Amino acid sequence: MANPKSSARGPGRPRAFDADAVLDTAVEVFWRDGFHGASVPDISKATGLSTSSLYNAYDSKLGLFEAALDRYLDVVVGNFMYRPLLEGGAGLQDIEAYLDRLESTVTTVPPRGCLAINTIAEFRDPSPAVAKRTERYREELRAGLSAALNRAVERGEIAAGSVETRLDSLVPIIIAFNLFLTARVPDGETRGLMRAARAVLRS
Repeated sequence: MANPKSSARGPGRPRAFDADAVLDTAVEVFWRDGFHGASVPDISKATGLSTSSLYNAYDSKLGLFEAALDRYLDVVVGNFMYRPLLEGGAGLQDIEAYLDRLESTVTTVPPRGCLAINTIAEFRDPSPAVAKRTERYREELRAGLSAALNRAVERGEIAAGSVETRLDSLVPIIIAFNLFLTARVPDGETRGLMRAARAVLRS
């Protein structure tokens, strides 16, 4: 997950730190402060690694951010949000449970939304590497919802021809929900997007 350039440290020289733990901490800092708001000294202090160690491992602040995004997508989004959609045994109920997990983040203090969607909002002209990761987020969101909707078709819960229409509505609603969270839009409006998502689901 680290920047490929970081592999130039030489063969047979293992890192002297727990890379997953460092990335978990970096995720928290970037999630809280954004890419531009987080400084390398901030991350160094949070992780306990010197700035030179961070640069040696990840080449640059951007390289560390890319690795942190990978970690976030693999662990936070993958395990907590998408895997239950992909591997669930129900149809609409699995999506309802996913929407419940999303809506529970309204009470997070301070609200922070989704790191991937925050990145979309923060980067007006992202590097190809960052754009690739936010595209991955959107693709995996759609794939997870699609898997659950197709199970709903098999269970007779929705019509076979309605999957794409539902996806075209649900994906932007979910993205907007996370943007509302980060922007600290009043809870009533933010939760209203979840009501809209559930209405699309059950229509």
